[in-house]
Amino acid sequence: MKYQPFRPRSPESVFSEANIMTLIRVVSSLTFFTLAILKHNPTYNYIGFVIHWIGDFIDGFCARKLKQETILGAEIDIIADRLEIICFYVIFLYFRPYIYLPVMLYLIDYAFVDFYLSYQFVKFDIISPNYFYKVNKTVYKLNYSPVAKFCNSSVVTLLLIFLPHLHLLVAVIAGGLVAVKSYSVFLLRKDFAKKRIDVGSST
Repeated sequence: MKYQPFRPRSPESVFSEANIMTLIRVVSSLTFFTLAILKHNPTYNYIGFVIHWIGDFIDGFCARKLKQETILGAEIDIIADRLEIICFYVIFLYFRPYIYLPVMLYLIDYAFVDFYLSYQFVKFDIISPNYFYKVNKTVYKLNYSPVAKFCNSSVVTLLLIFLPHLHLLVAVIAGGLVAVKSYSVFLLRKDFAKKRIDVGSST
């Protein structure tokens, strides 16, 4: 069968150009994170973060535009995001150890609670967390709408980079994110329990 680039893929597909883009941005960002350690230069760490930020937007945009949203793509995107952010913050903390409190709270939020929350999409009949509005509109608005995505993934990091003296305020914001994510997990667990009851009563 002749290879047809950039064609739509079914949700069960393994290969897609969007997935390749995700892998490329992982390798690229990790390369700069490694350089930051080897050369003891925080600039490389920031470059790695920018690659993560832009790459995360591009692979998601291409997946939707090319109709290549897949379950595997959503899964590796979730994992890639956490891997990149953990690497960034470990190095960031090395250069700015006094901001340990907001960093600790944000990693609890993003690498643990939000990771668990985002991965719950596999329990419902949706392709990725971007479609949580079909399951629970409150969860979607708080976590996966465009504004919520920016607040959840960028506000804390940008404040710590450009306004590190506000680290105590940022710690409060990060704690608020943990609370929002925990509440969202609670809502989804209720929805899943209801779904199981509905499935059981229909069989």
